[in-house]
Amino acid sequence: MKENKPQNKKYNFQSHSLAATLLLFVYIGIIAATYVIYINGLSEKNCYKDLSASTKESCRTIENNFRNDRSSLRLLSRMIANEKNLYSNEVNNFLTSYDVNTLISNIAILTPDNNIIQSRQHNNSADGIMDFAEEAKLGEHISELKKSSITENADVMYSFIPIRSSGKTIGLLFTELNPTSIANAWSPEMYDGKASFCIIHRDTGEILVNDWNKNIKNISDLGNKKLDESIKNGETGFLEIKSDNIEQFVSYMPMELENWGIAFFISEDVVFASANEMHNLMKLFLFGIAIGFILYILWMLWSNRSSIDNAEKNANIDVLTGLQNRNRYEKMCRILRNKEKEITCIYIDANGLHDINNTKGHLAGDQMLRFIADTLKVAFGDEMLYRIGGDEFVIFLKEKNMLSINEKLSDVHETLNKNDYHASVGVCTGNEDMNLDDIIKTAEKLMYEDKKKYYERIGKDVRNKK
Repeated sequence: MKENKPQNKKYNFQSHSLAATLLLFVYIGIIAATYVIYINGLSEKNCYKDLSASTKESCRTIENNFRNDRSSLRLLSRMIANEKNLYSNEVNNFLTSYDVNTLISNIAILTPDNNIIQSRQHNNSADGIMDFAEEAKLGEHISELKKSSITENADVMYSFIPIRSSGKTIGLLFTELNPTSIANAWSPEMYDGKASFCIIHRDTGEILVNDWNKNIKNISDLGNKKLDESIKNGETGFLEIKSDNIEQFVSYMPMELENWGIAFFISEDVVFASANEMHNLMKLFLFGIAIGFILYILWMLWSNRSSIDNAEKNANIDVLTGLQNRNRYEKMCRILRNKEKEITCIYIDANGLHDINNTKGHLAGDQMLRFIADTLKVAFGDEMLYRIGGDEFVIFLKEKNMLSINEKLSDVHETLNKNDYHASVGVCTGNEDMNLDDIIKTAEKLMYEDKKKYYERIGKDVRNKK
């Protein structure tokens, strides 16, 4: 009976008495104020996560697009090098066939006498725009902002690929890259499209692609020494800065292209917009019906918890394959290092993904990766299956029965072969003398040995991804 009395008192306390009602409102006020503070902190934390994720994703996407463009230009430069005359119709046909789009506004050739051979256009001099000797000295590179060779009063970046014949550079194949089109193509969708980004040359601080503030031409113009030095030093980070008297959050990281860096910006007002609206609603409900306010709080808690769960899921699941991604893989590695001494690691790498992307398109490459992921999932389950890179997968197993593991791998190879897909595999089962890093490295090494044998069988060179 003594155990029931506190419950009865609680029910009586929340009944019709005036004291209980007043205490309830005070309690709701404290909870509301606390919750607003919590949401503000959570908004800033989520902003950091969202900006950092968008920065990394956009950085990799832009890098991949530039690399693909360079690969196409290299192939075209080799074809042109086989021609005896850069001014021939064959060379012009090569230039005409190149895919000029919204990002690439022009393709042409810069000759040693500093003339520009245009596709379907009159050739013209490059004087005042670029210099062959200077650009040839830099080899394959992307320039800083220069005047366009075809569009008046327009600044562009040039992507140069040397055309070499008999060991000499006989010309420079180049494309014009439109910074505005690049900014529009990769404008972030987060915060209803109110976030923006820019690409900075870390040597000079010059802003090459500007989707953020057109008045800022150099990152040093902001007057923020910490941001300026961090970007130029190739650091990765997150800062709160002031620009045009507006508090802004910025996430930045180095790129693997031409000593560039990328930065994402979002104003503080946008980040805390939802929190401020919520604060005003809570004030209204404090003067309204207590029960409605409580229900609102409960709904917001549930809604916010769901958003956090979804954000966490999206941060740990590979979008393409549905497998756990590298974030979850590294977390599992930390767990295994502390708890598991003996574990089996299976390291898988898809063979021929680059060739499929180049010959059949990236959709075909994506289809291949999804098929491999599904096949591995059927064979080993997805509890400890990870996609850790573009075409790399890792499986951790507590199972040490190599006969069973090899049977499953045999089924995987058979399924892949039937669909004309192939993968290289390395398997290592640890022991007391090996730590987790040794196990993973051994499995990876065995996978590369298997990949080497595969390419020897088909008569091709192994593409070194390191």
